[in-house]
Amino acid sequence: MEHMTIGRAAALCGGQADGRWQDMPIPGRICIDSREVRAGDLFAAYRGEHTDGHRFIGKAFENGAACCLAEEIPAGEVRPVILVENVQQALEKLAAAYRGDFDIPVVGVTGSVGKTTAKEMIAAVLSEGYRTLRTEGNLNNQIGIPMMLSRLREEHQAAVIEMGISGFGEMRLLSAMVRPTMAVYTVIGHAHLEFLHDLEGVLRAKTEMLETLPETAPVFVNGDDPMLRSLQCRQRKITYGCSEGCDVRAEEIRMTGQGTDCVIRCGLRHFPVHIPEAGRQYVTAAVGAAAVGMAMGLSDEQITRGIAAFRNVGRRGDILQTGFTTLMDDSYNANLDSVCCAIDSLMQISGPRHVCVLGDMLELGEASARMHRAVGEYARDHGVDLVLSAGEYASDTAEGAGEKGIAYATREELTAALHETLRKGDCVLVKASKGAHFEKVSAAIQTLREKGKPLVMLDLDDTILDFRKAEARALAKSLQELGEEPREEILRRYHTVNLEYWERLENGEMTRAEILVGRFCQLKEEFGLKLDPAALRDTYEYNLSHGHFFIEGAEELLQKLQEKYRLFLVSNGTAVVQQGRLESAGIAPLFEKIFISEEIGANKPDRLYFTRCFAQIPDFDRSRCVIVGDSLTSDIRGGINAGIRTCWFRREGKEPRPDIVPDYEFGDLGELPALLEKIFPEADT
Repeated sequence: MEHMTIGRAAALCGGQADGRWQDMPIPGRICIDSREVRAGDLFAAYRGEHTDGHRFIGKAFENGAACCLAEEIPAGEVRPVILVENVQQALEKLAAAYRGDFDIPVVGVTGSVGKTTAKEMIAAVLSEGYRTLRTEGNLNNQIGIPMMLSRLREEHQAAVIEMGISGFGEMRLLSAMVRPTMAVYTVIGHAHLEFLHDLEGVLRAKTEMLETLPETAPVFVNGDDPMLRSLQCRQRKITYGCSEGCDVRAEEIRMTGQGTDCVIRCGLRHFPVHIPEAGRQYVTAAVGAAAVGMAMGLSDEQITRGIAAFRNVGRRGDILQTGFTTLMDDSYNANLDSVCCAIDSLMQISGPRHVCVLGDMLELGEASARMHRAVGEYARDHGVDLVLSAGEYASDTAEGAGEKGIAYATREELTAALHETLRKGDCVLVKASKGAHFEKVSAAIQTLREKGKPLVMLDLDDTILDFRKAEARALAKSLQELGEEPREEILRRYHTVNLEYWERLENGEMTRAEILVGRFCQLKEEFGLKLDPAALRDTYEYNLSHGHFFIEGAEELLQKLQEKYRLFLVSNGTAVVQQGRLESAGIAPLFEKIFISEEIGANKPDRLYFTRCFAQIPDFDRSRCVIVGDSLTSDIRGGINAGIRTCWFRREGKEPRPDIVPDYEFGDLGELPALLEKIFPEADT
């Protein structure tokens, strides 16, 4: 918390602190978990349902806390503690006062469904024109929002804060802290009915935010929601959605294999956008974000870039090609409206059969049984072929689905039946409230495979992605950013040095930490560069992780191979770099698992690397596995060490070695499918 001292914090929250600590700064964040405390943080000793934070005050100081907020001081504790009557109320006062230090636009996002998606989409758009703070994780309630607001810094020019409630009066408390300058409403739906009773109650609780919102503030509401469309408020209401009459709306909506395309129109202003997710809910979120962006003065191009940069979080509608099914993993949360919306999205995916795997929707009170039957009926009436359910209300869901429904008493029983009930090619939706833990069902579905399907382990660099091009681009950009001219001789020399260093890692002569900075130390010494090797390492890794170049034919090859083989990625690269490049290339879903040496704890060609990989592969069969890669010393030697067949991608300029002899070799990626058919003539088609 910038410019916050212990004395000021104590005064703002009505606490007491020893006078000798008055001027000590609190430059960090508010934190309630001592394990997550970093230097300069304020640790709030919160009394939770299952634990008491006062027990961990000592641990928080050990981890670097500047001070602690507590209702009592542990015996013998002499370090800075602000003593308050109630930690929760003190946090709320402190957060509200700190928020007042920032005169910036703050978007308050709420609703029964789609808050997090809307928040991420709006933040992605605003980030194109403003340095934007967004709510992290589940920090959207009375405990989380003070923690989130404490992350505000002078650098921030806007903030997008998700605001979640479950009862009346809570939104007033959140609004007093957040002080939104504009509001976004997603959907008024059947959530928290145990506490809010009915849809009118949900609307009344959510619109408490408007009580203190200035009359001049824009209020963005989902015009596809009848309750929000008819909402009367003293502020300037702007409707967004897909319906005729919305102030900002989506037209010409088309689902593709890469997401969703549409045109956003607002009066005479209109422009096409690409949303990197498939589903109607993402279109609605994109239109809402565009409406906010327009109100904030962003151009069509900025809004378009922001929507294209959107990335989903958690398990909210992620679509995964597992090699056996198309899985829509939406196991983060559920209520009637969100499940129906997810079913609509499922039915937009092309496939021979559509299956819903549903768990309990929680906090629906007396309406629970009726709502679960309604979900089953909705699935049946909208073309779903099979509805599998488990939990307390599974029989109600199955009853609503009629002959298409199957109920299981427990999640474990449902999981055990997946092999019998799901078929290759099925489009499968997994949806349940977070407390039902259906992420375990999603994980099980991802392991389903046809028996006997051969395994192909593929190297990444210079087998699928062109590392030399990426390396040269990243190094040139990094040198330029650090004030050095990216001369061609430096780029050429680095390529040679880098290969030498990685080979020394493969031979066990150096550690990963040594090579990552050592190669740049050598470069600095040879060329007299005036820069910090560690800074060059960090900048280079960042630039390397953002962007990719495919080896010619690699993208088409992966699409073709996944139809007949179980694909696994094996790489010696740094985790953050490789994950960034995979995300950029969009090929991660094509692999059953991705094994990066930094995460595995061993490197190719070490046999331990492969042993740990094999242990994570269900139904692993060494005799039906081959490794494909361009490196004799890493991929081929590694495969030999592991006792699996080896296939060398002998790119131009690669020379054989008498001490490392692969089982097979090829010179063009287009030759690989035929070679694999030769290796596995019995592979299923």
